[in-house]
Amino acid sequence: MSVRISGDMLALDRKLVRRINRLADTLTQSAPDQQLDLQVRIAEEFDQLRGHRVRCELVATLSAKRQIIVREAHKKAEDAIDTAFSGLKTKLRRMRIRSLGKAGAADAIRATGT
Repeated sequence: MSVRISGDMLALDRKLVRRINRLADTLTQSAPDQQLDLQVRIAEEFDQLRGHRVRCELVATLSAKRQIIVREAHKKAEDAIDTAFSGLKTKLRRMRIRSLGKAGAADAIRATGT
């Protein structure tokens, strides 16, 4: 798995880079059969209603040329990163269940001979 981190000055923070790499490693260990390429974008933004926030955007490219995009914004960068990675885990799990369901349904059709 390759991880590319981009964004404004927050992307240069070593503590955040270590956190992103650690979460990416745990993601790889939880799904070793899937090849992932991650792009992580971190940026500060200002919203008139909510004030200053940090936006974390994860773009995961799977081996089947599918993309999963997760965007989260929180007051603290650590919270935005953690929430984005947990959302990515959920979406990967749902996609894996869907693909297993389709494969199981195809096998069931072939098994009955119809």
